Amino acid sequence: MDEDSRKPPGEAEEVEIAPAGFLNKINFYLKVSDAGEILRRYFVMNAFDGALTMLGIVLGSFLAGARSEKIILGAGISAGFAIGVSGFVGGFLTERAEREKEVKELEKAMLINLEGTLIEEATRATIIIAALASGVSPVLAALIASIPFMLSMIGIMSFIAAVYASLLIIASMLFSLGAMLGRISGESQIRYGLIMLTTGLLVGLLSVILVH
Repeated sequence: MDEDSRKPPGEAEEVEIAPAGFLNKINFYLKVSDAGEILRRYFVMNAFDGALTMLGIVLGSFLAGARSEKIILGAGISAGFAIGVSGFVGGFLTERAEREKEVKELEKAMLINLEGTLIEEATRATIIIAALASGVSPVLAALIASIPFMLSMIGIMSFIAAVYASLLIIASMLFSLGAMLGRISGESQIRYGLIMLTTGLLVGLLSVILVH
């Protein structure tokens, strides 16, 4: 009787191990769980929310007469972190439910227990990475859009220049995020970028209407 035939039933056999190095291991786990595109969608969607939130805050505050960098920074970064926490929790719970369901279905189909296997490791890693992608992206978008106001606070640029610079940064982010979606879908990056940018302009118009 050979060694493979003596293995107890119900145990999964791992033919691969995760490579050394943190980034290599993360990339390997994402390939095993086939989660790369899902994570990119999480990142783009929540970064889009963060950018649109900052657009509304910058335009709304400016049109309402606010001329304080601290007000815009406080409102923008606070909103970004709030969206980030919501995105992290929502991404974690959603991805956990989906991934655990997939693992249970795979166990039932293969008649094995995947606990302690590479598949389970990859599943757990993917859940955490998805939550981080969902939570970090809106915070990052808010912080990037806030850079001109930070520079204004230390006297490098005027408040008005900071407003225009922030709006330009937000518009660039929206177009870039749209282009990323176009690349993911295999369609026109320019068309998707313009769709995202147009959506931002509509939000800006809505801010003007609400203020007046």
